[in-house]
Amino acid sequence: MKSKQNLTSDTSAESLYSLRIKDLWYSFKAEHMSFWFLCLYFLFEYIRPQVIYPVINFLPWGMVMLMMTLITVFMNPTITKVKNPLNKLLILFAFIVVLSGVFAFRPATSWKFTEIMLGWFLVYFLTINIVNNEKRLFLFILAYLLFNLKMAQFGALNWVKRGFSFAHHGLNGAPGWFQNSGEYAIQMLIYGSLAIAVVIPLKDHWGKMKKWFLYMLAIMGFFAVMGASSRGSQFALAIIVVLFILKQKNGLKGIFIFTILAFALYNLLPEEQLKRFEQVGEDYSSLQRLAYIEAGIEMIKEYPVLGIGYKNWIDYVIYKYPEGLGPLQMIQVCHNIYIEAGSELGLLGLLVFLLMILFAFINNARTRRMAKKLNNKFFFSVAYGLDAGMVGFLIAGTFVTVLYYPFFWIQITMIVMLNNVVTKTYREKLQQQTAVENSNTASGTIPP
Repeated sequence: MKSKQNLTSDTSAESLYSLRIKDLWYSFKAEHMSFWFLCLYFLFEYIRPQVIYPVINFLPWGMVMLMMTLITVFMNPTITKVKNPLNKLLILFAFIVVLSGVFAFRPATSWKFTEIMLGWFLVYFLTINIVNNEKRLFLFILAYLLFNLKMAQFGALNWVKRGFSFAHHGLNGAPGWFQNSGEYAIQMLIYGSLAIAVVIPLKDHWGKMKKWFLYMLAIMGFFAVMGASSRGSQFALAIIVVLFILKQKNGLKGIFIFTILAFALYNLLPEEQLKRFEQVGEDYSSLQRLAYIEAGIEMIKEYPVLGIGYKNWIDYVIYKYPEGLGPLQMIQVCHNIYIEAGSELGLLGLLVFLLMILFAFINNARTRRMAKKLNNKFFFSVAYGLDAGMVGFLIAGTFVTVLYYPFFWIQITMIVMLNNVVTKTYREKLQQQTAVENSNTASGTIPP
């Protein structure tokens, strides 16, 4: 039996695939403290224990953990520079956010929200630099899924308990980013896509009971989406399920399983929810969103370069449309991430946002090519899971104002993180092959 010392120093990523708690714990303990603080940051942002237990809510724990990560990262000897086109695009986007704030309709409003974009900027660069090898990647993804699992099981079980019925209030996640039903549903799309992508390549490492138990935990995310009663997210879920079916390499068995899942999810939709889909484009909610889109397009025409200013939508709508917008004469956020980017940051901001989306998919495509050459099913599958989560966000984001929520920024962070680890692994393999070939040539040995 391995000693504790051997487990902490020698455990490889592949040896963790069986998900033995002891091995995972010792591997996590052996990591640098900057990795610990990074994981704690995600715990406090996603589970929000400080809200669940008010007795510990005496510090801004998320920001504290992020600052501790920033401080300790300079003590981490394994940090190397990560090169990726998304790095430059993110810096350019942040610069546009600053410029739009300077020339905003109301600059003071923009400066109130600087912490949000600064936070995602720090999270992105800290994560891609700290999570820089296969073992850390595996541990980080498991931690991320675990932090989301609490929300997933809560939503799925609540939907089951109410008899798969429709509820106008939907479901709610942890207080903060995911409290509202629409935002909660998007996070569950991302969680479900990634969780299934992790389970599929690792299932052969587990016994039958463990495999199906973990499949159930993964699918809970999609059940939570159904219970959240968000039309945009449910439509995105349908697209994601189709993508998973099309990408199945397991033959008829895999296609059959996902087809049954798609059929079951559709038939579990309550009648009230089906009626809501039939009324798309005609109900007050749809007409209200169309009014916001029209107003946003007018803003882009009026301020095409840098927009009305970062986070200035509400201020500008109150000024320009004091009587309100749409059939309900309401003043709300724009309910569309593309209109949000274009109206507040201008065509420059919208263009860079679209370029970041494009390069996110390019990154995953490159990751899969290298993973295929490495014959690494885990890398290959996770890249597809991140693609599916991104698709879910881009579709569901057409109906909600969530550009500066964690969804997109954490998604591109994990995409670049994965690409960097796979690139390093691939280069190391090429170097090893070159060294062996050079050694064989020098010794006169003919390689097999």
